[in-house]
Amino acid sequence: MSITRRQFLQAGTITCASVAAIAAVGAADPASASEEGRKLESLSDPTPVAEGTYGALVSFMAVMSDTHVDDDAQDYDNNFENALDDVMKQWDAVDSIVLNGDLTNNGYQYQYDILEQRAQAAGFSFPASFTCVMGNHEQMGDGTHTQELVESLHGNFLERTNASSIYFDRYVGGTHVIALGPDEYVSPNDVTSTDTFRLSNTQLSWLSDLLDEDQSTGVPSFVFVHEPLQYTVTDSYPGGWGYENSLEDDADLRSVIFSHPGAILFSGHTHSYPDVVQRGSGNLFVGTGSVAYAYAQGETYLTDDGSYDSFGWFVRHHERAVEFCMRDFLAHEWVAGSHYVCQL
Repeated sequence: MSITRRQFLQAGTITCASVAAIAAVGAADPASASEEGRKLESLSDPTPVAEGTYGALVSFMAVMSDTHVDDDAQDYDNNFENALDDVMKQWDAVDSIVLNGDLTNNGYQYQYDILEQRAQAAGFSFPASFTCVMGNHEQMGDGTHTQELVESLHGNFLERTNASSIYFDRYVGGTHVIALGPDEYVSPNDVTSTDTFRLSNTQLSWLSDLLDEDQSTGVPSFVFVHEPLQYTVTDSYPGGWGYENSLEDDADLRSVIFSHPGAILFSGHTHSYPDVVQRGSGNLFVGTGSVAYAYAQGETYLTDDGSYDSFGWFVRHHERAVEFCMRDFLAHEWVAGSHYVCQL
């Protein structure tokens, strides 16, 4: 059975990074806004705004990532169920719970069984209550990453999540949600990082067409991909996990996203403290943290002190704004300084 990054780093030796590199993988600047158009605003009150503040509610979803359920990771499994309990108690009427990749530790059937059991224990139905996005761990298996193994693990994902494809789109409430995934096989012999996560040209063209349609009608697109674009969210800068171990075709996806300012890109993978930043001509980039084990604010895998949190987002699409409220699932409270609104 393959190990997680946390276990790997605890077992091995981490190469020392320069002070500059460590600084570079810290929190992205949330105040970095677009040159023109909509602006991201930070609210002092961490609790969600009253309904109707920004018009009618279009959709409401809980967004999590990196749950890493497994039979020998009870703390991960417990954190997942705890997060779902929190969602149920706070907002039992969410339109969907988005799991933005690394649902499981290896993509095995028995791990999906645990996911389903924990969801049911919290009062949710799996996969009906969820929108599942494929992560690198869903195609991890035993780590050999042979094409036969990857195809088998892709089959597990499709069967257990009821997804129509490795990449797909759907409407959550009235919001257009687009889920991306590694549909093109990459041999581990052909990459320089630990990941083999590539989006095909067919998928990128499909994505561009969908974003064109949304842009023409003036509505935002919620795009989910497990691995982040470089130079966006925390830990996606040189020296960071999200920079060194991420998308094989970063530049191609970047071109599509940045040419559609209405696209909001949600990414996980780094386990870093969740953030929302604005780049380019107005795109929002959302780091979705981790439920299994998340680093505290200001920490990354390079400065791991062995203590972990469990975070996620409550995202509400209002008629005239998109709202992001960060949730501390262990403390069961809203997180001060992590409530954002971007008016449309």
